[in-house]
Amino acid sequence: MKSVLFTLAMLFAVTSNAKASSNIREICENAYYATGYTKLHQYNLIVNWARISDHALVDLENIIYSDYFKVLAEKDLGNNKSKYTLKENGKLNSYQYEAALSELEKITGNSASCVYDL
Repeated sequence: MKSVLFTLAMLFAVTSNAKASSNIREICENAYYATGYTKLHQYNLIVNWARISDHALVDLENIIYSDYFKVLAEKDLGNNKSKYTLKENGKLNSYQYEAALSELEKITGNSASCVYDL
């Protein structure tokens, strides 16, 4: 019985820890320090312009072109889609960058991804 309770406790601890570190910033940082195959604090974001309203466009541009991110690359993918490569400028703390990346995900419907350096 004790082993079952211990197993359940360990399972709960592992799954709660996985949920806590599910934001893209932490995932990319962990990948950078574990493998070195990602660029630190750089993200790719795909924007589908057909899904963006005028109000959301203003919010999107206020985040992407703010002093908080530097746009390293902007590429038209066709079919009303664009790919942005963003880099943190270091003007916010980690929680504010997590909130900005989360807001970008809400606006675009796409999660940012890590920039890989292979």
